[in-house]
Amino acid sequence: MEKITREYVLRCLPRRAEDANKGSFGTVAAFAGSSAYRGAAALAAEGALRGGAGLVFLATVPDAMQLALLRTPECCVLPCRAGADGWLCPDDVRAGAARFAPGKAVLLAGPGLGEGAGKVLSILLGGDFAWKGCLLDADALNALAAGKAGAALLPENAVLTPHPGEMARLTGLTVAQVQDDRPGIARRYAQEHRCILVLKGSGTIVAAPDGTLLKNTTGNPGLSRGGSGDILAGMIAALMAQGLSPFDAAACGVWLHGAAADLCSARRSQQAMLPHDILEDLGMLLAEEGL
Repeated sequence: MEKITREYVLRCLPRRAEDANKGSFGTVAAFAGSSAYRGAAALAAEGALRGGAGLVFLATVPDAMQLALLRTPECCVLPCRAGADGWLCPDDVRAGAARFAPGKAVLLAGPGLGEGAGKVLSILLGGDFAWKGCLLDADALNALAAGKAGAALLPENAVLTPHPGEMARLTGLTVAQVQDDRPGIARRYAQEHRCILVLKGSGTIVAAPDGTLLKNTTGNPGLSRGGSGDILAGMIAALMAQGLSPFDAAACGVWLHGAAADLCSARRSQQAMLPHDILEDLGMLLAEEGL
């Protein structure tokens, strides 16, 4: 199994032409957050913006929308009412998705959706909308595992980003079984479901439907906090929006996320660093490479 290298990442990352505009760098449509999980939506949106997407639209409930705009006023919003349970109103999810022309936006769904994720996925992947790419994370993965996504169809080459617990739920295995055979389980799942599988954790594995595996060597235990995965999901979606293949976007996003975390740990310590701290280090990392 080969490792993701700095040279591979630099070869894949897009350069910005002098005459570029926001339309040159694609659109991410993030459906995330709920009344209980506001931070997840804000972090996913900021990850997509810092990852270089030209436009990031966040469909979320009012409380999460307010937090996201305080952190990143550059984010566009698709306001969704919160139901009595605090989850996104399905009618507003449908209306938000209808804003995007077929094949023009990368879908990011899952962070912070909570128990409402199944209904959201049923709408977004139910066949009425055509996305440029698709990334599912967090609660979207749990909804798939529990069979709560109704008639949702997983698009070919969708990117799934489970941690070991989510991978266990997706496969019906225990976490220990997943950890005992991370490469084999990631490869089999990617092949069976025709998806890009990002199995997070120490030595994150990126698996393709053709059996290709890459292992990441950047990152550290300081990333072991809620919110780290939300930022990674946004970064990968942004790279897909800029034209990278789903596999290259996943591999590059994982490497950059980990490399930024390594810089951050030197600055903040693994103990005290927070997920949003690494976005500053991501900027320094990219600036050093002239990007």
